[in-house]
Amino acid sequence: MFHCVAPHYVMNCEPLIGAKVIYDFPGSWLESVAVRSCYSSTPARRGCPVCSTGPPRPDWTPSSPNSKRSPPAWPDLAHCRGLRLHGSFACFRGPDGPASTRTRPLAADGVVHRRTPQRPRLETARLAERLTTALRTAPVDGLLLDFLRWPLHWELELRPGARPRSASYDPDTLRQFTARTGLRPPGPGAAAARWIAAHHADAWTEFRTAAVTGAARLLAAAARTTRPGLPVGAFLVPAADETERRALVGQDARELARVLDLLLPMAYHAILHRDPRWPARLLRGRALPVPLVPVVQTTADAAAVLGRPADWGPPIDTADFTALLDHTLAAGSGSICLFPGEGLGPDRWNVLADRLARTAPPHHPRKDRPVPR
Repeated sequence: MFHCVAPHYVMNCEPLIGAKVIYDFPGSWLESVAVRSCYSSTPARRGCPVCSTGPPRPDWTPSSPNSKRSPPAWPDLAHCRGLRLHGSFACFRGPDGPASTRTRPLAADGVVHRRTPQRPRLETARLAERLTTALRTAPVDGLLLDFLRWPLHWELELRPGARPRSASYDPDTLRQFTARTGLRPPGPGAAAARWIAAHHADAWTEFRTAAVTGAARLLAAAARTTRPGLPVGAFLVPAADETERRALVGQDARELARVLDLLLPMAYHAILHRDPRWPARLLRGRALPVPLVPVVQTTADAAAVLGRPADWGPPIDTADFTALLDHTLAAGSGSICLFPGEGLGPDRWNVLADRLARTAPPHHPRKDRPVPR
């Protein structure tokens, strides 16, 4: 099984790796070192010289007075405790992705969005080079591709009653669309969006999905060439079904499962104004040849995590959290990821430990390469 926590705070003391430490909550066997994205956990070994050195103070964050000091040997500490560190790589947004501003994707309303997967070959190769360079030194046991998709502010645009915007109708993307399909939209922006929606919606979806799957294939191959046997996964937008996910962001879970080792739908129920049963509904009937690991929300108190207000939905009390775990674990394969790690106090660690101790269904991963268990 794959049990993991995704903290919000990140300190780039090592490529791909965060340095926020969550440690030794009373009464919980789930002693944990949290990384940029994920980890799986077993209890610490007694008397270990690395473990006995202890971590930094539990309230350590990148904004702490000692934030310029990296935690002492914390990857070694994590490994000694039986944790496997998984680093995330932001493919088309954030510090890991390409810095070029030549491609500025437009939504149907003309609003400029973020980078897109349909980049010229040279820039896609540069993205793979960035990943390769990072993996040469990063002490990670697995890799998760983040923002492996077309632009969508899904945390707001997938809420009930919202209308998701479509993207990306910039000149570069449309040129690539024409080269692939032979179809030529009447100009960029809203005119292209209306023409595509009216006449060639299926071709547009196929084009965008092929771009995302192609990027996943390229980056996974680069990672495995650099680090043979390294498990590679990706985060998924939590759309209602595969048809919607393909149309909105170009992610096809079945196609991605052919080239990746695990998939993580970001099932943040409170942010999306859903009830705690909703992540379980996303999982039912989603049989894939790789583990499907739901990322569930632990708190709606954004200010406590971000240091500023943000709309993370209605509060999540302990009863909600318990129901969330019960329904999600029962509906899925027994794997789960929790975000953010800062939302887990002692009581919730205890609830989590209790529920995981009761949950041991098998995974059925593919046999041709190793995956997290």
